[in-house]
Amino acid sequence: MSRWQDTITLKVQGPHEEDNDDHKEALLSQLKAAQKDIQSLRIDDDTPSDTEWRLISDHFSDIQNLEMEAGFNEELNDKPIPTHWPIERLLISSSCGEVCQSPFVLEGRVKHLILLLTSGLRFEGPTSTELSQANREAIAQGEAEAKYITVREGTPEEKKIEIVWMSELAGNWLQNKYNGENASPHPEAPIPETINLETLEFLENDALDAFSRMAIALPHIVDNLKTLNLCSTNGCDFQFTAEQMFQSIIPQLTHLKTFVFTVGDIFEEADFLPLLYPHFPPNICTLRFRGPVSLAKSEHWQKWVEAFANPEYLPNLKKLSFVLDLAYDYGKSDGKRRANEEELREAKTACKQLFDRLESREIVVESFYDEWADQYVCFDKVDERW
Repeated sequence: MSRWQDTITLKVQGPHEEDNDDHKEALLSQLKAAQKDIQSLRIDDDTPSDTEWRLISDHFSDIQNLEMEAGFNEELNDKPIPTHWPIERLLISSSCGEVCQSPFVLEGRVKHLILLLTSGLRFEGPTSTELSQANREAIAQGEAEAKYITVREGTPEEKKIEIVWMSELAGNWLQNKYNGENASPHPEAPIPETINLETLEFLENDALDAFSRMAIALPHIVDNLKTLNLCSTNGCDFQFTAEQMFQSIIPQLTHLKTFVFTVGDIFEEADFLPLLYPHFPPNICTLRFRGPVSLAKSEHWQKWVEAFANPEYLPNLKKLSFVLDLAYDYGKSDGKRRANEEELREAKTACKQLFDRLESREIVVESFYDEWADQYVCFDKVDERW
């Protein structure tokens, strides 16, 4: 998936274990066996503590590809990522409910950024610690109410446990800011003179919502994109922003050349996806689209066929991949299921109808390939019957 083949993996303890007696030694023993001139580094089990970042920073000087797997704690401590590293590709995986603080993200210093199976990440505002502290102060001042759950109810061991919903606190902060109400003051990320980010990937969970949050927080970063890959099929999207916001953002990506869009039946309104095609980035040269079989049955499907046949629609389009193989049954936990033969046959017929109308436009039709599905079992490969 990348040009960096010789990747070294370090296992870290993370911020919660920074006070452990062996916190330094556990990492130093791994660093002793690691060549200092490597260019590709993967960090597993957690994101490093400040102490671990200092040790890693002192050891390596030429990291160009950095991958971070947050592990069970699902946290993100990215602010100490060494800024002297010439990072070109940054992958953040499994981090949830935190704000990105690294200039590699906020200032678009990397060429390629991947947010893999993350959820609730933010690109502006206070950290979770700061939000929690502000909430405690508001409770103490009578401006907010503490929330509790009762455990072992009806027994002698019954007790109440105070809970804090970080997603609610973060959502309130964002809502207050963009509704013009008083939000806690927080410095804005500086607008850099040079933006390197050209390829951005948001993969699963709240991918479309997270992209919208980045677009409103860092519009100058998003505007610079040349390639965008969005994948949202598991129904965990739109925690903070409205679906209509995503619809309004993507046609503004006028510099985008390649749009990879994998999306399932995840929208509240049944007609949202069938009527989304006019809002695709207008100047793309390559479109890779993978959607649900239900789109082929939509009353609006003929509008897609007519649009793609019209040379004024996506006038720069030269390459197209188009697959409708995702199927859903909302009696299941995430709704996803394998399409039956009839659904797949109807979807293939619909796609052929669209392809047949492309002949006058000299658009090359190519197979849809998902490189992430080759590496992660949680990503579904294109149905082999397609």
